[in-house]
Amino acid sequence: MFKKAAAFALALTMMCTGMTAYADSIKGGDLNGDGDINVTDVVKLAAHVKSIRALDSKGQAQADLNGDGDINVTDLNILAAYVKGISKTDKPAQPSLDEMAEELAKLVNKERRSRGLTPYVYSPELSKAAAVRAKEIASVWDHYRPDGTLCFTAITQAGISYTAAAENIAEGQTTPQMAFDDFMHSTHHRESMLDPNLTYIGIGVYRQSNGTLEWVQLFASGSGMSGICV
Repeated sequence: MFKKAAAFALALTMMCTGMTAYADSIKGGDLNGDGDINVTDVVKLAAHVKSIRALDSKGQAQADLNGDGDINVTDLNILAAYVKGISKTDKPAQPSLDEMAEELAKLVNKERRSRGLTPYVYSPELSKAAAVRAKEIASVWDHYRPDGTLCFTAITQAGISYTAAAENIAEGQTTPQMAFDDFMHSTHHRESMLDPNLTYIGIGVYRQSNGTLEWVQLFASGSGMSGICV
């Protein structure tokens, strides 16, 4: 799958320094396009199969889980088993976006600790801003936002007053480990993850309707942030 990444950092004087779906055993399944595969999707597929309420075109594109060209009870059984965490390969249920975000933060801090660096504080406030950015880069792949402002305005809009900040973005990686590895293999991304002068980290993950994951790491120092070292 095509993957891409970009990094951007901002410090005090606004000087620049300065990575898509997590799959288990099915392809598709997000029938309502909310970024998660859960019981709501099972209900919608059941209604379609029983001719109670037809899925829209986007939902139908996600509903043919075995790829046989038909949407029927077989697809319903596959989706129901998946949501229950049961698959033919006995793989675990798909982690949530929040779980993947926290796992990526843990991987960053594991690397920092191994290098004798203070781990980042995993901030819910900064993660809120990162989640906004993750959704935005699905439509505008840039460190500028859809409204034309710099990515860091998402931080101030989250009620944070920062003195230094950096952003890493990624698309195409299917797991937190893959996203982390791709970030580490790029000089600018790695510098942000290992910056000894930044204090907080926020992670945002967004799943497009086609299953593609968008990853955003935000790093900052300043006020208006809380959290713990994961």
